Amino acid sequence: MIHCLTLICLLVACESKSPSERRGMVQKRATLSDKSDKKAAAPVFLELNEQNVTAELAKYGAENPENEVEIQTPLGNIRLRLYEDTPLHRANFIRLAKMGYFDKTEFYRVIKGFMIQGGGSEKPVMNIGRYTIPAEISDKHLHVRGALAMAREYKNNPTKRSASHDFYIVQGVRYTAAELEATAKENNFQVTPAQRIAYAKVPGAPHLDGEHTVFGEVISGMDVVDKIAALPTDEGYWPLQDVPIKVVVLKKQKNST
Repeated sequence: MIHCLTLICLLVACESKSPSERRGMVQKRATLSDKSDKKAAAPVFLELNEQNVTAELAKYGAENPENEVEIQTPLGNIRLRLYEDTPLHRANFIRLAKMGYFDKTEFYRVIKGFMIQGGGSEKPVMNIGRYTIPAEISDKHLHVRGALAMAREYKNNPTKRSASHDFYIVQGVRYTAAELEATAKENNFQVTPAQRIAYAKVPGAPHLDGEHTVFGEVISGMDVVDKIAALPTDEGYWPLQDVPIKVVVLKKQKNST
C-alpha cells in the first residue's frame, strides 16, 4: 500500500508540471544518466617486481600491440618506433607511457656527441614498483644514431638487465675504421662485420653494443635530439634548461623489427 501511494505521489508531482518543465526534467535525468554511463573506471596498474615482471609485461604486450610513440618536448617532438623482437622492453615503454609516468619526467642527462637520457626527475614520480627488465640484446640492433635503448646498472648485474624507466637516445659521433678498432680495444670487444658496415655509414656509440638493450629507433625528430644534446649542462650533465617530456602512444605499425 505504501509503495502504491508513493508511485501515485510521484505521478501527481510529474503531472503538476507544465509540458516544458516535464521535458526539462526528463532531459536533465537523461543527461545525468549519460554522464554516469560514460564514466569509465581508471585503469589499475599492478606494481611490478623481479618475480612478476616477465609474465606481466608479456601479458601486457599481448594486450597492447602499439609500437609507435611520440616524445613531446618544448624543443620539438621525437617520434620513435619500438621493435617487435624486444617485446618486454616495448611493452614496458608502452605501459609507462599509458600510465602517464613519463609525463612527470624530463631529459636529465645530456652529453653532446653521445646521447640524451630521459625518464627521470628531481621530483618524486608515481610508484611503479621496483624491478628490472630481462635483457633483450641482439646483434641486429646496434647503437647507431637514433637508437633507443635502456640504461642499466653495471654493478651486480651479470645478465645485463635493464632499468625500469631510464631510457636514452643515441646521438653518437663518426668513427673511422681505425678509431673503431681503437674503441674496441679500449672497451674489450671484438668488432663484428655488422659494426664495421654500420659505423662506416652513420655516427654511433659502438662501445655500448652488447651491453644495453636497443629496443627502438627515431623515425623523425633527430633534429630535436641534436637541439637537446647541444644544451649547456652542469657538471653532472643535467641541462641548465629544463626539458620536460610527454610521451604519447600512437597506433601500431607493420614491419617493426
